[in-house]
Amino acid sequence: MEFNVFEHFKGFERTSEGPRTPEEQGTRFFLGGHLGPRISEHLDASATKAGLSRRTFLASASALPAAMLAVNNITGMRFFDVTPAEAYEPAAAKEIKVSRKPGSDFIVDAHTHICTRKDGYIPGINTTERGMWFVQLLDDLGKAMGLPNGTKDMTVENFGKLILEGSDTSVAVFNPFGFREDYGGKDMIPIEEQAEVKRRWPTRTVMLGGGLTPNQGLSETLERMTMFVEKYQISGLKLYTFDSTKKRGWWFDDQKQAYPMWEKARKLGLKNIGCHKGIPFGQFMARYAHPEDLDAVCDDFPDLNFIAYHSAWPYQHELAALKGFKPQRKNLYAEVGSTFAATVTNRPLECAHVLGTLLRDLGPDYVMWGTDSALWGNPQWQIDAFRKFRIPDQLVEGHGYPPLTDELKAKVFGLNAARIWNLKTTTSAAPMEPRRAVAV
Repeated sequence: MEFNVFEHFKGFERTSEGPRTPEEQGTRFFLGGHLGPRISEHLDASATKAGLSRRTFLASASALPAAMLAVNNITGMRFFDVTPAEAYEPAAAKEIKVSRKPGSDFIVDAHTHICTRKDGYIPGINTTERGMWFVQLLDDLGKAMGLPNGTKDMTVENFGKLILEGSDTSVAVFNPFGFREDYGGKDMIPIEEQAEVKRRWPTRTVMLGGGLTPNQGLSETLERMTMFVEKYQISGLKLYTFDSTKKRGWWFDDQKQAYPMWEKARKLGLKNIGCHKGIPFGQFMARYAHPEDLDAVCDDFPDLNFIAYHSAWPYQHELAALKGFKPQRKNLYAEVGSTFAATVTNRPLECAHVLGTLLRDLGPDYVMWGTDSALWGNPQWQIDAFRKFRIPDQLVEGHGYPPLTDELKAKVFGLNAARIWNLKTTTSAAPMEPRRAVAV
């Protein structure tokens, strides 16, 4: 399964018009999926009722609710809490959105990125063919989400504009990219450049270290981890068990190669260890995207938290089983970045099963929000979609999934992440810098 947005959403309309509203971004992803043609008919009807042209309607506050209502009508299942008034009257949609946004929402986006560096990516000079493939994938996704220059627009400046100022995100946990064998001998996003995010928004961000693989040499890996803590004060790790070395990958439960890393992390005070699991894209080995290696390491390092980014989709069942059959386990987490965005718009039934499985088996205290932005542009449409998303009653009754109550969503949105990263939550809903969440 190659995660390429234009294969996953075959009908997605690519344009060079520049940034769109977050509502339009989400709406166009609904239109790009396999339900797109039928959703399009509903949107045309909604635009007519609103007395607007299709183009104007798609940029309005009613577009996203109209797409959601269309999904409910087409499938005969209630995936979204949305009313006809929102779908047909942009003024009503805007009013409902404002009134429904709880002032107490504390949203921690556990999965954010910048995706450019000062010297750029030059084929054959500082970037291999394999490295350029990955850059192009991110580039295409960014352009689809309204960033006209793709990865070149995924800058520190736009990190602030899109995520911290342009959405309801309270705190952003920003993640590194490594794979230095493909990028001229230094990480795809060097830590000294990503550290600018933390310098710019010290109270609104949590910085993770990465680009570490024992296949580059265990001693060097441990030295770099120490440097990340001492020089850059990282708060945790985000790693990849597939890599660009000749060995192509490694395992978290390798007692010779990986356990010294966790012992070092423990000594350095790094408690939260994240790993890309699932979405085995492109040139990387799918076997290393499976979550099976988290089983033993969770048992052997019970004082550390292990976070499966992307919720290991499409292997979320295997991940959830690691807690479902070991309910005493308290240190295994799932994060939903890209998984939620890709399924909620194109495969709502799958989205309900993914969330339901994680919440039922891992438990409501162990699932965390993330959007993988700025790869997906402004994350506000994802926030709005999760606020309205529900697990249909048929699935709650048939599979024992917990209902997506406001209390459960609050845990996923931010309270679970606040607990493990020791963040102070606030009730202020202001989107700008005055909304504080301070690491203590």
